[in-house]
Amino acid sequence: MKFLEEANFDWMEMLNFYERPFRAKFIPAKAWKDLDKYRNDSKGLSNYFKKWRTRVEFRPEPSKSKCYQTYVAMGGEYDPTTRQCTLHVYTNYYDTFPFTDDSWKKFKYRLIQITMHELIHFMQFDRRGDEWSGYIVPYKKVTHAKKCAERKYLSEFDEIQAYAHDVLIDFKMKRPHIDVSTLLARCKKKRDSKTLHYFLKTFDYDFHNNEATAKIIQQIGKWERKYERTFRASRRPK
Repeated sequence: MKFLEEANFDWMEMLNFYERPFRAKFIPAKAWKDLDKYRNDSKGLSNYFKKWRTRVEFRPEPSKSKCYQTYVAMGGEYDPTTRQCTLHVYTNYYDTFPFTDDSWKKFKYRLIQITMHELIHFMQFDRRGDEWSGYIVPYKKVTHAKKCAERKYLSEFDEIQAYAHDVLIDFKMKRPHIDVSTLLARCKKKRDSKTLHYFLKTFDYDFHNNEATAKIIQQIGKWERKYERTFRASRRPK
């Protein structure tokens, strides 16, 4: 999991806000290291994210499944009325949770990934006046109401752009030695990103009747190019 550890630049500058929403920098490499201070420290974790207009909310575990004894589920949301991100951490006992080194790294990864996802939404709502912002691409409707609602949700450009970033981070963290183009080319056969599988499965991997499937592939490529430029700039001698 080296990608985030090596991202030693202010990630907020990649988002092109009209006006920066907070003064604090969001440096993925620093956040990755800093979070180690707040393992089993719920109060410290909550305080750490405040500088990014982000609240950490601890919620009851979704079920009694044994998986929650080894895995902490997470989610997030952005509220444009308060201009506030919220991270949902689903565990009844974060302060005593038996993290292993591996599960802690996975927890940190998801926490940073979700924070980025919600900050992308932050930027999108701040730029609602732009032509590209806030539209829904065409999708094939199905009789199953829940699935149809999910297709509509994932056909919003806001979600396509944010999920595309999630997928790229998945690729870079979990398949760092394989080109993104190769990973995308084999996405129907291999699940290199659970996020991408969830997204494409919602549309039954149909690339002909749902524009979101092609759009997310396009946006993944855009995020990759943006990261390449940012990494190059961050490594230039100052």
